[in-house]
Amino acid sequence: MTYGLTDTGFVKKTLEVIKQELKEEQLDAISAELNLLETSLFGQINGIVGDKLRELWDLALAVYRAGFPDSASGEALDQIASITGATRLDATPSTVTLDQLFLEDTVTVPAGSVVSVGSTGARFVTLEDVTNSTGYNATLSVDAESEDTGPIAGYAGTIDTIQTAVSGWSDKPAVTAANSETYTLDDLYLEVQVDEGEIQNVNFNAGNPWSSEDVKAAIVGQTTGIEGWDINGKPRIGTTTSGGSIKVVGGTANAQIGFPTALIKGFNSEDATPGTNIEEDPAFRTRREQLLRVVGAGTVEAIRAAVVALDVVEQAVVFENVTLVTDGDGLPGKSFEVIAQGPSQDDEYQEVCEKIWEVKPAGIEAHGDISKTVTDSQDIEHTIKMSVPTPVPIYIECEIDVDSDLFPADGLSQVETALKAYGDTLEVGESVYAIQFKCVPLNVAGVLDVTVFKIDDVDPPVGTGNIVLTKRELATFDVDDIDVSLKV
Repeated sequence: MTYGLTDTGFVKKTLEVIKQELKEEQLDAISAELNLLETSLFGQINGIVGDKLRELWDLALAVYRAGFPDSASGEALDQIASITGATRLDATPSTVTLDQLFLEDTVTVPAGSVVSVGSTGARFVTLEDVTNSTGYNATLSVDAESEDTGPIAGYAGTIDTIQTAVSGWSDKPAVTAANSETYTLDDLYLEVQVDEGEIQNVNFNAGNPWSSEDVKAAIVGQTTGIEGWDINGKPRIGTTTSGGSIKVVGGTANAQIGFPTALIKGFNSEDATPGTNIEEDPAFRTRREQLLRVVGAGTVEAIRAAVVALDVVEQAVVFENVTLVTDGDGLPGKSFEVIAQGPSQDDEYQEVCEKIWEVKPAGIEAHGDISKTVTDSQDIEHTIKMSVPTPVPIYIECEIDVDSDLFPADGLSQVETALKAYGDTLEVGESVYAIQFKCVPLNVAGVLDVTVFKIDDVDPPVGTGNIVLTKRELATFDVDDIDVSLKV
């Protein structure tokens, strides 16, 4: 068996093969009587040496695989993917909006301040300065991200501990009423819950009209664990517990006061958006392939390149109509047409249409004379069209004057072959220019002049001028249609 780099790939020697080869070499070079059992001295040495040689074969296989995106891994995959401009996605931090910062008036929490989930949990860092310039104690907002990268959890209400102490920044949740004094609250009540404990009732007896200070005093006087303030004619209440919670459950009085009824806990009312770990190899490989499909996909040049890359296609042209109406060539509005030379049977047409589907722009019609059904990844069928060029056989007759000493014995055949070879270089829609073909025989040794030259799309040829083709036509050449003779 052949090992190493072969026509079918890399074949690695196994440990068993290596040890067997060592045994055979020892028996041949030293003595056929050697004891090479696994328990013998030589057997143990063979096991040690063989294992080290096996490591080298493993290394060779890894180096080989590193050259292919589907098998490379780690830094080797990074290197090979970078050839096409794909780079591995870095790990990202979780992000969160700290929309419940409880700040006294004029207090600034600088960028880079740290809060955490509990005293020892995930840490989040503020991204910019935030200053309370309202003129009173208030709840403000600032964006933050986790210190570490990856899907760091920061569930709503759990980021509740200050790690960077700032005077006037409190970790005691508070809530401010939306409505300003005065209030008509006689015989109404409020329900308040502290630290998710029992609901406490606040009764408003005779006292209309009620000021913000009156409301604050009534709440603080009838509950435990709550402190309060008067904020420009609006009552503000908060828990006395660091990292605690407060919730105005409701009650008949709250319609006038206007406390938010959501649970106020921690510095974030919404979950953090999880970050990501560094992109793993399988995901990177998949995304690299997707990027290759996306880059340039949908453009005329990208469609043409994708189709020409098929083995069944020799050449192709792509036309597009960017207007909303059918153009002079019969191409419908907002459509394109692939004309591919080479495909000649159903399975080849199908292959081309499937490639067109892969790279065509969404919502744009693929026009053509040949229709095939392509099923996408969602199991939805699409009609994709293409065309093949209309062949225009070209006939040539020419008479040449030669130097008999230099002109080879098969010179006439060489001239015919040269004319066909030049004709085969023409692309779809490219016209046939007589002067270019007339010069071709001069490239054969011994040809002095072309004394008669006829080129036409009828047989026998009578014309001597250019043959103008349409966009969808292709000039075709066959040596049986080319007649070269010597000047008499």
